[in-house]
Amino acid sequence: LKYSRLGLGKDLAGCQGSRGIMADSSGGGTPGGGLFRTDGGVKASSGLDVSDAAIAEAWAKVRCDSDDTTWLLLEYQGKTKLQVCALGSGGSVELSISLDEEKILFGGLRTKAGKFLCLLFMGDATGGMVRGRAAAHKNAAYNALEGTSGQVEGNGKEDFLEKLSKVDF
Repeated sequence: LKYSRLGLGKDLAGCQGSRGIMADSSGGGTPGGGLFRTDGGVKASSGLDVSDAAIAEAWAKVRCDSDDTTWLLLEYQGKTKLQVCALGSGGSVELSISLDEEKILFGGLRTKAGKFLCLLFMGDATGGMVRGRAAAHKNAAYNALEGTSGQVEGNGKEDFLEKLSKVDF
């Protein structure tokens, strides 16, 4: 195998950590290399733990038409586990009271039209590493809330509430 990207003639036949750079003469490269699995294997999870039974119970309340609960917020417990932070039956004013600029909050709500939306609030006072971790966990958090058809996401209270004001719930 030759490292041909920069035209260097160095022989890399014994290298193991250069996926996506090395190529054999057929142009196939290392199987399964790159960012995405191509061999049909199981993709790695984000590592977010949403197994707390209280999350499923709270989301079931939001989804139940006979229950007054219309929204749910989840917060981090440590770096990789979510827990229920707040539940409510009011609109955006009640939900806004639970927003904390120093936290990342996931959640969901039921609209008056009977649709379910995911929520992601990133407080202005949260750091870049925390925001990056939340971005990596977003899909796992959203997948824990079955039946959702859209999302409301905002950076900071003002941005989030502006976007939330467009939702009738």
